[in-house]
Amino acid sequence: MDVSRIKGAHDWDFPVPEITAEAIDDFIAALARDEKHFMDIYYDAIDSCSREMSNERDEMVIRNYYLGNEWMDDVRASA
Repeated sequence: MDVSRIKGAHDWDFPVPEITAEAIDDFIAALARDEKHFMDIYYDAIDSCSREMSNERDEMVIRNYYLGNEWMDDVRASA
């Protein structure tokens, strides 16, 4: 899958803790490898690691984008 349009951890205008950034990077890398059968692992990692964020609004933005599959809108826009 072309993941070039999916926002990475450092594309946000607020700080993303390193543990959350690593989970996001792993998630995007798994999408790039088309690991469809194991995506639950990566969703779970973002779910648990995003709870480390100090700002609740920022946490919800991350959760909505990655866990709520808003990233798919960016992929569709590039197709």
